[in-house]
Amino acid sequence: MGTGDTTTGLGDDKPTRVGKFIQTYHSFLSSFVIGAAGLVATSMWQYKQADTARRQADSQQQIAAAQAENSWRIERAEILAKNLQVLSTSGPSTVEQRYGVLLSLTRGNILDPELAVSYALELGKDNPEYMRSVLASTTDKSYARLANAFELTCQQRFGVTRDAPVCASDKQADRSAALAQLVAEELEADKAHPHQSPLLMLADEHAVQASPAKLSALFGPYLTSLYERRQLAEIAHFEESSAGAKLIAALALVPAQPEELVAASEADELEKFRAARSQWLATFVTSAGCGGECRTKLLDVMLSSYARAQGRFEAPLRALLDEPRSHVAGVLARLHARLLTCQLGQDDVLALRDQVLVPLLDTELRASKPEQTRLDDVLGLLALTPPSAASTGDDEAAQHAHDALQQTLDRAKAALGARFAKSYTAARSSAQAARRSPPGTLARSMLCSANEVTGADADSIEQ
Repeated sequence: MGTGDTTTGLGDDKPTRVGKFIQTYHSFLSSFVIGAAGLVATSMWQYKQADTARRQADSQQQIAAAQAENSWRIERAEILAKNLQVLSTSGPSTVEQRYGVLLSLTRGNILDPELAVSYALELGKDNPEYMRSVLASTTDKSYARLANAFELTCQQRFGVTRDAPVCASDKQADRSAALAQLVAEELEADKAHPHQSPLLMLADEHAVQASPAKLSALFGPYLTSLYERRQLAEIAHFEESSAGAKLIAALALVPAQPEELVAASEADELEKFRAARSQWLATFVTSAGCGGECRTKLLDVMLSSYARAQGRFEAPLRALLDEPRSHVAGVLARLHARLLTCQLGQDDVLALRDQVLVPLLDTELRASKPEQTRLDDVLGLLALTPPSAASTGDDEAAQHAHDALQQTLDRAKAALGARFAKSYTAARSSAQAARRSPPGTLARSMLCSANEVTGADADSIEQ
């Protein structure tokens, strides 16, 4: 190696293109980076300023809304305070004044809906039409409250009316009729909004089963109106809204209306319409979805309009009474209580006797091994029904009923021997004694007329 050789062997130190670019334009790059950083910082600062301004604006709006709401509450409280004395009064003398104040407060959304309903229901005791007007103007009202305020009349509960303590709810008959009319009007108006209509009362099937008599009476005018106008498709739409609605429609529409006029051309269609609902009801009352309490309450509804149903409740009642005794103990007890206290119309009890009880006893007697408990139960129920006198005229139906009852009781007497006296004769005598001198608990529910108390004393069928 020569002394003049200065090569290191590490290669050239020539800069890359990027390095050369940075060396050449370092001033520009420094300015660009600093400028970009400043732009980003400025943008972030502007965004934060805008966000802060927005938050402040939202806060101011919320404060203004809260102040306005507080001011309105204070003003509303002052308005209510001035009118509270009027709303708290009662009696016919203040009806007009209460109605005017309540309607104004309701329409102005000054009164809470729950309070509006409470005052309206109180107003309805003196003037049902004023009550209906106020309730129609009340938004977001509780339909459950309206259902609770609806009171069945004695006719609706039992199919008979008497001047008795158990019929005390008859005093509110006009108010209940106005509530049913309100339900009908709102159902007509709210067909497009089923979630904001009285149909809410039928959404819970268990709640419907707990009050079938009340709900069938409450929705009855609406369903009857649809039926009278032969809007059967609308009825089907109502039934499809819920399982509870289907049950209520069956209970309300199976019985015929006293004033109903049916043309010959539509008689078959309407009979099929009712028969389908009767058959559905016969299946439902013995299904797992209808327990003991449900069956007992449905029995009450069917008994109170049994004659008006023109035999269409026969299948559901026969289906119930054909069930094992353990399944229908409550039904038998309720039927016994209503027959004993005469809580059925005369036409209803006669139709029940001739169409259900006598055929049921006859069927059991013809069985290869009659069930003694069932025979005792049916005979005990027959013992509470009126006697059947032989027809003295041309009434073939009455004569047939008399003959059928007499022959069936004769066969029962022959089959049971001495047991018949306990199951039927003694039960009849005991029932008549209880009707003549009812104990305190029974007296309050007794609806027997004088003829019903003494009429069976002359009965000699069992002799």
